[in-house]
Amino acid sequence: MKKLSILFIAISLCLVSLVSVAKAEDAVTGDVYLGMYNKYIFRGIDLSDNKWVAQFGADLSYKGFTLGFWSNLMTKAGNILDTVPVKAGDISETDVTLNYSFTPIELLTFNVGNVFYSLEGGNDTNELYVKTTVNTLLSPTLAINWDYDESDETGLFYTFSLGHTFDVMKNLGVSLGALVSYNQQNFSASEAYNNWHNYELSITANYKLPCLEKLVISPSYTYMNAISDEARDAGVSDQSLYGIKAAYYF
Repeated sequence: MKKLSILFIAISLCLVSLVSVAKAEDAVTGDVYLGMYNKYIFRGIDLSDNKWVAQFGADLSYKGFTLGFWSNLMTKAGNILDTVPVKAGDISETDVTLNYSFTPIELLTFNVGNVFYSLEGGNDTNELYVKTTVNTLLSPTLAINWDYDESDETGLFYTFSLGHTFDVMKNLGVSLGALVSYNQQNFSASEAYNNWHNYELSITANYKLPCLEKLVISPSYTYMNAISDEARDAGVSDQSLYGIKAAYYF
């Protein structure tokens, strides 16, 4: 898995190096980013043994298509889900996403794609997804993910979210968000139940540096908890996630 992660990073850097040529036609956009967080949480479940992590990645977009790479690096040794030992400096997960976005009418934006999850000490898997956003106040968004690879049962996971960004001052915006989720025997959440999963409340500040506005610094805080007893049994608990990310957009 480490070799796979290094390969993905190398490909990302090579693609980024080609952007200067493609930009002559104003065809390619993207970003590279690095963040530090107090833990790695996925769908309400702690996947870093409550240890600090570094998360980094890159995205390239062209005519509605986006290719994204993301990795989670452990800063201290621990045991993922109490079963998989990892060392400090290990990359515990790398995700590769291919997304297509389109807006058939002004009111609706759709995203469809596939996420490949490469996991240290676990089974790699794939999820297809579709996400619909209503382009109005609070940007209500419904997303449906389907694990067609490792899930033995239904393999569906649903999220519904709301969000809004306030322009506080020049170069500074503050985003508020809320999310609820429902699990239908999805491999990454739990194949043991069909019920409400978790909720999340988040706040993020985005500050564009005056000297380099393509560089954005984003501290964030998210509070989350389980909704159902089945979700608590699956490992979802009362947790706070906080950290800071630096992203460069081109």
